[in-house]
Amino acid sequence: MKNYKEYDKEYIGGSDIATLVLVGFDREADTGLKIEPLHFGGDGSYNAYVVDADAEIGSHYKEVASFNSWLKVYDDEELTKRFESDNITVYRAAEMGCIIKLH
Repeated sequence: MKNYKEYDKEYIGGSDIATLVLVGFDREADTGLKIEPLHFGGDGSYNAYVVDADAEIGSHYKEVASFNSWLKVYDDEELTKRFESDNITVYRAAEMGCIIKLH
């Protein structure tokens, strides 16, 4: 297994309200659509480690959202990132750390 820090960080958006919006498909949701805010500790630009199923994620990271098939990330202005995978899990550590796991 690779440690999550061995993966590249990717820009996922910026915000003046310290929040990005996650929109994706969820098989368990009544409508299939799931919308989740992703809060950060301060305004600014945000990056996430984008990892695969083999990544070892530290215990200080906690799952905050999961999706199936696709995920779109929106910042204050526009769509900033799109992910496609059978399962997508978003993890957070404290106020700034973020991992997006594609598996």
